[in-house]
Amino acid sequence: MRYLNKIVFINSAAVNYAEIELDGNVHFIGTQGVGKSTLLRAILFFYNANKTKLGIPREKMSFDEYYFPYQNSYIIYEVSKDEMKFCVLAYKVSGKVAFRFFEHNYQKELFISTDNRALATWEDIRAGFGRHIHYSKLITGYEEFRKIIYGDNKSLAPNFRKYALIESKQFQNIPRTIQNVFLNSNLEAKFIKDTIINSLSEDEFKIDLANYAHNHLRDFQTQINDIQIWFKKQRNGQILVKNQADRVIEKYRVLNFLSRDKKGFIRQLLMRMVWVNEQKPLLASELKRESEVLRKLAISRDNMQENHKKREQKLISDLDYLKKELQKAKEKQNAYELQDITAILEQMAQKDSLLANQKALLDEKNLLTTEFAELTQKYQALMMQISNREQEFNNQHRAKINETNAIKAKKIHEITENYQALLEQIQQDSTSEINLATEVVAQVVESINQVKNQQAELKYRTFFQEEIKNCQGDLQKLEKDVSTAKSIVFNCKNTMQNTRKAWENEQTQQQFKFDTQVEKSQAEQSELNAQIKSLEAKIAQSSTALYGWLNDNYPQWENTIAKVIDRSDVLFSTDLNPRLLNTTNPNFYGVELDLSQVPNKVKTLAEFKEEITDLQTELQRQEQLELEYWADHDAGLLRLKNKYQKQIKALQEAIAENEYNIERSKVRIKQKNVELHEWKQRSVEEKQAVSSGLEAELEKLTAERLHKDKLLENLGINLKRKVTVNKKRRDSEIQDLEQDFAIKIEHLESEIHKNSAECKQHLAELQSQESSELASRGANVIRLEQIEKSLLEIDNLLGTIQKNERLVIEYEKDKRELFDLVPELNAQRNSLEIKHKQLVTEQELALANMETKFAKQDALVKKLNSVLTVFATDEAEFEKFKKSELYEFCELNDKVSASTDMEDLSAQKIIAEIKDRHYQVIDNFKEMQQVINRFTGNFGERNIFKFATKFVSDREFMDFAHSLKEFIEEDKIHEYEKRVNERFANIVQQIAKETTELSSKEAEIEKVIKKINDDFVAKNFVQAIKEMEMRTQKSSNSIVKLLLKIKEFYDEHNLILGENNLFTSAESSTSNHQAVELLNQLIKELERTKNTTLTLSESFDLQFRIVENDNDSGWVEKLSNVGSEGTDVLVKAMINILLLNVFKDSASRKFKDFKLHCMMDEIGRLHPNNVQGILRFANERNILLINGSPTSQNAIDYKYTYKLSKEASAADATKYVTRVSRLVKVHGERTF
Repeated sequence: MRYLNKIVFINSAAVNYAEIELDGNVHFIGTQGVGKSTLLRAILFFYNANKTKLGIPREKMSFDEYYFPYQNSYIIYEVSKDEMKFCVLAYKVSGKVAFRFFEHNYQKELFISTDNRALATWEDIRAGFGRHIHYSKLITGYEEFRKIIYGDNKSLAPNFRKYALIESKQFQNIPRTIQNVFLNSNLEAKFIKDTIINSLSEDEFKIDLANYAHNHLRDFQTQINDIQIWFKKQRNGQILVKNQADRVIEKYRVLNFLSRDKKGFIRQLLMRMVWVNEQKPLLASELKRESEVLRKLAISRDNMQENHKKREQKLISDLDYLKKELQKAKEKQNAYELQDITAILEQMAQKDSLLANQKALLDEKNLLTTEFAELTQKYQALMMQISNREQEFNNQHRAKINETNAIKAKKIHEITENYQALLEQIQQDSTSEINLATEVVAQVVESINQVKNQQAELKYRTFFQEEIKNCQGDLQKLEKDVSTAKSIVFNCKNTMQNTRKAWENEQTQQQFKFDTQVEKSQAEQSELNAQIKSLEAKIAQSSTALYGWLNDNYPQWENTIAKVIDRSDVLFSTDLNPRLLNTTNPNFYGVELDLSQVPNKVKTLAEFKEEITDLQTELQRQEQLELEYWADHDAGLLRLKNKYQKQIKALQEAIAENEYNIERSKVRIKQKNVELHEWKQRSVEEKQAVSSGLEAELEKLTAERLHKDKLLENLGINLKRKVTVNKKRRDSEIQDLEQDFAIKIEHLESEIHKNSAECKQHLAELQSQESSELASRGANVIRLEQIEKSLLEIDNLLGTIQKNERLVIEYEKDKRELFDLVPELNAQRNSLEIKHKQLVTEQELALANMETKFAKQDALVKKLNSVLTVFATDEAEFEKFKKSELYEFCELNDKVSASTDMEDLSAQKIIAEIKDRHYQVIDNFKEMQQVINRFTGNFGERNIFKFATKFVSDREFMDFAHSLKEFIEEDKIHEYEKRVNERFANIVQQIAKETTELSSKEAEIEKVIKKINDDFVAKNFVQAIKEMEMRTQKSSNSIVKLLLKIKEFYDEHNLILGENNLFTSAESSTSNHQAVELLNQLIKELERTKNTTLTLSESFDLQFRIVENDNDSGWVEKLSNVGSEGTDVLVKAMINILLLNVFKDSASRKFKDFKLHCMMDEIGRLHPNNVQGILRFANERNILLINGSPTSQNAIDYKYTYKLSKEASAADATKYVTRVSRLVKVHGERTF
């Protein structure tokens, strides 16, 4: 087993001397500021050897200054490796911490002298090692130290391999995880992702975004912008550039033909004025006649309206009076009902009986209060009095009954008389109404006969016949014009096509001639240049070649050697190493030759230079000749262009003119067809309308006749109904009256019976009292009280009656004068309403006939006036037009005649059209200039289409519009689009390839995460955490999303992407366009991002889910505040241990028997049970925990417990040193 066994501090970090055992879980306790974190940082430094990743604040002393303040400051790490131990000595060398390894367990006497002082220098320590302790060279590089500790043996000396805790090239994630556990308060997904990825491979794959932004796609936007702008849609779905191009072409076409339209309108103007001059006198005479007829009709209509108004006003006045009286009766009746008049009348009827009862009670009271007399006389008088009162009461009520019967008889008589008069009035009114209805029916029958006659005439009538005939003639003429123009266009296009072919043939011939001449000239120039270079090379190397050596060392060699060696590759070779031989006989490889007859072919240097001059002269002549070829070629092309463009332009103008005439005629044909259809439709509709109108009128009249017949019938029925209703009302009123009086009489009879019963009862009581009094001889006190009570009630009732006497008088007056007359008033009102209705009907019929006549005549007069007004306006506008500047630009010499076509036109409108056409020429040219400028504003001067962007003359604007028209018609944009799309298709392929490689580690990452999840499930000893799980999700990075889209697009379209040939599917152009769009999106995202690379960790998101007791965190990307503070610490610790364990296991495939330390300074906040769980959780994975806290918890949970405290320094009383004391050491393994 391999692990860090011990750490020793000597004069380091305010610790004079301390040995801390690390072969188990370690707990540091002590108050804040005693140095717990200081010791933990020193242990962390062993694992990460990175002074910037120890969590030391910037404002404090640096690692070197704090941990190694003296020359004899040391930190010794003792490592246990199987059966041996070795140490790592850390000390400061040249102001920086360095390391040495020595093969021996730590012994204090190796570093502390006999006087208890630390050895001052490395030399002193080395002297103490002697020969039996081997030590390494000084290690100053921290990366080299990490490689030694973690067994990355590449580039390391073999003697360092024995110091490795593990053997791995992928160890970086281990120190990162250990330092993250100690330093990080938040556990984020990015750290875990990075460490997982780093555990998979040493070299993490990255996509170089900067390379795409600055190289692959650098010119993409500029090159494609000119293409893309032709397909870029606005919010309304329109493409701005295409619309602008269409506008340019539209303006170009319109400008060529507006003048022709103007001439046509001028001719129409002349024809209109001839028509006006002919028709004006005739219409004026007709207007005078018809106006007189209208005047007379108006007078008749006004007189009729005045007479009807007077008759109707009298009826309305009488009717209003009756309505007011009835409303008055209703309002008063409601007012009386609100005052409960019925109850008041009933009270008033009881007045007499109340007065009599009051008098009797008073008399009785007087008798009872008189001094006692003879009882018998008294009671007899009382009984006599009761009998008299009863008789008087009965007489009064019988008189009221008689009076009531008399009133009833009188009222029945009045009701009968009133209804008799009403029935007679109804009979009289109905007779008049029936006579009027009979007359109306006769009128309706007459109207029905008239409509039937009109229907018979309509069958043989055609509407708008003249208008239809004129439209048909115009259509025939327009169709003939279209046919002629199409023929001209066809012939012109054929001629233009032949002319273009002739132009192309001559251009091809001239180009062939030019290419032949230029190729020949360039070939000769190339040959001359080659000869010149060859000669110059010979001259340049002549001094070092055989040629130069012979000139220097062999006189007259031109007459000997030169005659047999005239090869340039020999004479000018520098590898021959020539030397002179000691021989007097000239010979050639031992053969003597007579060379006197052989000509000399070797040139001198002067001759070489002269030849170069001649060749350069010839080269200049050939270059000049090529320039002349180019000039002749350009001049020839220009002559051909001038020759054929003139012909083509004339043909194009003819084509354009006739195409415009065709379009114009087609528009007019369409208009005429619409007009003809409208006239025919109007004819049919008019006939149908008239027929429908007549039929509707007939139906209306028939319905009206039925209605009138029914009305006449109903009048008879209504008369009977009214008589019956009124008789029923009469009988009902009489019956109601009899019932009311019967109730009253019954009430009176009831009172008589009631009074008789009371008198009888009273007599019985008197008799009883008399008997009693005779026995007791005393007064009747009870009776006196009853009398007083009765008198009080009677007084109250009499007061109320007296209060309402005036109201009763007014009611009886209103009843006589108003309420009893209501039936008669209703009858009179109904009669007047019927008369008013009859009068209104008669007036409406008469006025309708008069209004119809007046309206027809008024419409005729208005029409004549309108036409004459238009004529006057036309003459005025024509005179005004003749005085205008525009008149000078119009040709009015054409002789024309009047035409009925001019009837519906007006000179004002025609002049407006002429003006409009004139100014449209000016305005349209300005607009065309603006549209062209807007269009060219979309492109730079060096745009891909080579569009001109600056114009000087009007002709240049027209030429540009013409060339743009050809560009659009020949659809050249798609050629450019295809070319650019194909060029950048390989970029899509490259992105797809790199994206595939970026996501290739997905399965391995999932495997690591699964290991972590499985590791938790297999070995979880923390009861509070029930579940803990991690998972990957698709990346939220916008660039990653876009790259994946591009990859998916490529996978789907890779076979057709960028292709363009006869075998390409129809999808190719669409796919290329999509590829361009995706790349554009990528460019935008690259412009937004600040990152220059895209790493594997950004290709996916990592989420956590923690179940702590019953609290489920759900899937989150950050673990802060999962639960309580302790739970948060516990979860972080568990995940870090799991990560460290996974990386620990994967770090070395050969060797796994080692332990690591994990510093967790937050564990002190955990519950003791959770401390036990997390310690076991780590130890089961060969991970030892070290943590600090202010106080000790369960000391036996840790193998070592050290207490840290501050005490004054013996050397300097102003300073304090840290004292480290071991409190507990648990022997053997702790069983949880």
